[in-house]
This record gives sequence, C-alpha cells and structure tokens, in this order.
Amino acid sequence: MTDRTLPVPLTQSSGTERMFPKLTRAQIKRIAVHGRVRPIRPGEVLAEAGEQALPFFVVTAGEVEIVRPSGTTETLVAVHGPGEFTGEVNMLSGRPALVRARASESGEVIELDREHLLALVQTDSELSEIIMRAFIVRRVELIAHGLGDVVLVGSNHCSGTLRVKEFLTRNGHPYSYIDLDRDADVQVLLDRFHVTAADVPVVICRGDVVLRNPTNQQIAGCLGFNESIDQTQIRDVVIVGAGPAGLAAAVYAASEGLDVLVLETNAPGGQAGSSSKIENYLGFPTGISGQALAGRAYTQAQKFGAKMLIAKGAKQLACDRKPYAIEIDDTVRVPARTVIIATGAAYRKPAFENLAQFEGTGVYYGATFMEAQLCRGEEVIVVGGGNSAGQAAVFLAQTAKRVYMLVRSSGLAES
Repeated sequence: MTDRTLPVPLTQSSGTERMFPKLTRAQIKRIAVHGRVRPIRPGEVLAEAGEQALPFFVVTAGEVEIVRPSGTTETLVAVHGPGEFTGEVNMLSGRPALVRARASESGEVIELDREHLLALVQTDSELSEIIMRAFIVRRVELIAHGLGDVVLVGSNHCSGTLRVKEFLTRNGHPYSYIDLDRDADVQVLLDRFHVTAADVPVVICRGDVVLRNPTNQQIAGCLGFNESIDQTQIRDVVIVGAGPAGLAAAVYAASEGLDVLVLETNAPGGQAGSSSKIENYLGFPTGISGQALAGRAYTQAQKFGAKMLIAKGAKQLACDRKPYAIEIDDTVRVPARTVIIATGAAYRKPAFENLAQFEGTGVYYGATFMEAQLCRGEEVIVVGGGNSAGQAAVFLAQTAKRVYMLVRSSGLAES
C-alpha cells in the first residue's frame, strides 16, 4: 500500500484560474475533434511518471488526480475535475513525465496524443492561449515547490554544485536541493544512496539513479532530455545555438512548417539567460529577466514543433555535399538541408593567473537569483561599466552588504 503525503496541492495555491482554467462546452467540443472519448475507472493510471509521449486529457466527468511518486510515498500535486485538463510543458517537448495521472473517480475523458495536441495549439488561437498559459504557470509552480524528479545534494562552497543548479534552473527543470552544510538529515540520505560528502555534487534521478559529480551531458541523459529526438533524421533546418537569435530562428522556421532541430551545449537563453533584467528587448516596456525571456521563447518554439538537443554541441560541419552534416559526437552526424549558426559570444575574463580556481565559488559570470543568494550579506565587486554591469550592481544591491563597480575605462560615460 502506498503512503500519501498531502501538502497544499497546487489547485489550492494562488493563481488557480490561470493554472487550472475551466473550459466551456464549446471549447471542449472543439478539442474533442482532435482526440477520442474514453471512460475512466477509479485507480486507473492514465499516465505514469517517466513515460514519454504523454497523452493530454480533458476531464468531462469524474476526477483525475496528479501525484508525484517518490519510493513508497506520493505527493498530491493537483486534482482535475470536469472541464479541466492535464499536462504541462513536458507535453510539448516529449520529455518524460514528472508526475503520475490517476483516475480517482469513475468518469470520462477526451484523450489527445502529442501530435494532435500540437496541431490544436497551432491552429486554435483561443485554446492555444489557455493551454499554453496553464502549461507555463504549472511549470513555474512545480519549480517553485521543488516538485520534480531530481534531488541535488551539494554545497554552496562547491563550484560543481552551482554548475548543476544553473544547468537545471536554466533548463526549467524542477528539483529539490539538500545542502550539506545546513540540512540536519543529510547523512541519512548519503548513507541510503552510499555516497559521501566527497562525491558532491550528487544528483539523484527519479529516486534510484545516482550520479556523482556528473557532467551536464550525463544529467541530460539521465533525465531523458533528448530521448524523444531522432538524431539521424534529415531536418529542414538545424540551428547551432539556443540564445535569443537561435530561438528566434527556431520560432520563425517552425511556425512556417519546417522541421527544426536546435543544438545547445548548455541551456536555452545564451548569455542573455543569465541577465537579471533586460530593459531594451522589443515588446517588454517594463523589462524582463533573461531567464523568463529564454523560457518563453523556448516554449514558443516547442509549440510550433521545434525540437532541441540539450548538452549537445556542434563539433564539425561537413558542407561538401547535401544534405549538410553536423557532427555532435564521435558517432552521430545530424543531416540538414539548411544550417543556421547562432553560437553567440564568449565571456571576456580578467587576466588573473588563479582565476579558474575561484570560478563558481566566488567568481561568477552573471547576476541571477542564484548568485544573489550566494552573495547575500557579502561585499561584491562588479567588473564592467556597461548596461549589464549596471543592472547587475542594482540587482545585487538588494541582498549584498555593499556593491562596488570596477570600471576599466576612465568613467561610466565611456562605456
């Protein structure tokens, strides 16, 4: 018998109307055209955590509960009644499900597979707005509550821990964090999975796979980021780089019906993704964080069917014949009719001999929420005098004891 832990489910948190909207009869009727009606019975598992190609369900009668399994326990996440629908952004990407969907009452649902769901959100603007907004808000809440399939054990004094945090955060993947220096019960967890403090950062995937100081590529593999993507299929467009330029190209190409694949070595957003606030991006007069901008662009590209390989960089381009081929590792070459290179820029680093040993443990190349927490109550130096440096200084001043700006030119006016 499975035990259940029952915190406040997301259906009782703020923003319920946006997160769990109720569809009208007319809207449900339009969705039914794309799927099939089927009965459900109490206890029937409609979708299991870890499954790919997750179906989309609209409840027309009865009740469906969403739970996160963890060993022999479950955490109640949400309960869907008539007029409500299941799912979040993983349905667009085809990545493994984070939660289990189970019928708690007899009833009826409309079931759509991923391809029909994509067709729906691409052709019905009203339903697209409702579904996409709900998917995005649900993912934000899952992240905020740490309701994912990953546990990260680490220390804020470990650069590897920051790297893993950044990788998961910038890829929008929910995780829970256990701090070696602060959590009293951490030794019980270390003993359970036969790891030591020397192994950190430790990533525990889906409660059973243990990775010791993993690379980003190993984490992506464990979480199934790329499992649903056929890397040998000929693509209309392959885009190298998922910064703002690469994501914009993906949205434009995919919205025109082209088969698009994006290659990204780390996470969507590029350097812009590490900005605390972008004030000069078209369409956002009050500004937007780089993480939020990247997340919206990534979801928009997925809506139109673009696919993204994470932690997979392009090593070589063969353009002596068509289709072109992009080598991403020693064995895989991705064929493409068109290649767009949007690899962005690299950070300029101060010429300090011992700089590398402090990267991630005191020296950072961005000013996001993570860096702000690490620098709380400390004296901080921001190197640079341009817009990004000024925004970083203002943002960090909210949590730091004092912020200094180190301007290499003779004054801010020259930056």
